[in-house]
Amino acid sequence: MLLSTSRQVRLAVVSLIVLAAILMIVLVPFISFDMSNPIVKAQQVRIEKFTTEGNPQAPLLAYTVWLVSFFFPFWGTMSVVAGLALLVIALPLYRGERWTRGLALLCLAVPSIGGAYMIVPWMNFVGSTQGGFPPAVIIMTIGLIPYFALLLAENVERNQKIVDFLVFLMLGVTAAENFANGHAAFRILFGHPARPLFAEGIAITYFGWLALWVGMGLCIAAIYLLGEKKMSGWYAGMIGGLVTLVASGATHYVRHATNDYLYGALMGLSIVVMLVIPFFKQRLIETK
Repeated sequence: MLLSTSRQVRLAVVSLIVLAAILMIVLVPFISFDMSNPIVKAQQVRIEKFTTEGNPQAPLLAYTVWLVSFFFPFWGTMSVVAGLALLVIALPLYRGERWTRGLALLCLAVPSIGGAYMIVPWMNFVGSTQGGFPPAVIIMTIGLIPYFALLLAENVERNQKIVDFLVFLMLGVTAAENFANGHAAFRILFGHPARPLFAEGIAITYFGWLALWVGMGLCIAAIYLLGEKKMSGWYAGMIGGLVTLVASGATHYVRHATNDYLYGALMGLSIVVMLVIPFFKQRLIETK
């Protein structure tokens, strides 16, 4: 907890969080919105090209334009909400009130997860043709730097910092991967030309889409609850890890055109393994 640190350290960490909150409010939503149109236009060009060539991938991209134009502003707007929440809790966070830790981590995870998701569409449709620095990296960094500063600035033993870094890193990364993979499964499921019938090998995407987004929610809940060192956070993380492992593993087994779902399964497995190891568990949960 920040209360264990000196006033100077607390002031530095909270100042960094306040700066991040301001950027989450005044910068992140505009970057999110500004990325949407270039990506959608590039997707429309590719859809037209694939349609002309008779490429069977064309229908599978049909929903992509709608998903990007929905979720980029969605994450930008959620960043504003999270930024406002951080400003509201800044003073009690500085005071070291324990309830603020989990909420602050949850809020900082929002731009981190959203930015991580936004990188791939930008690289696939804009960066691959125009090059340049992905603006989504800025969004992700705005959340990540204070996220880890809050965790690592605490005056605790080195082993505690190692546990916090690894567990909270994988919870955030897995949540982002689950959202992106669920997003991909959703567009394949509903963009397939055979719908409303299920073509061969497509039914698994329903399981993949829904289960992975549930897994994402559980990982995000675990960030908040483990930030409060609650046993319920351990259970949320364990269930989220198992859901991710099963859903990603099954989807990869049926549809293994890419390794994205395999990576997701390995991420879910990493969470489960860490949480069952006593070295990790006893440092994540406060039993008092």
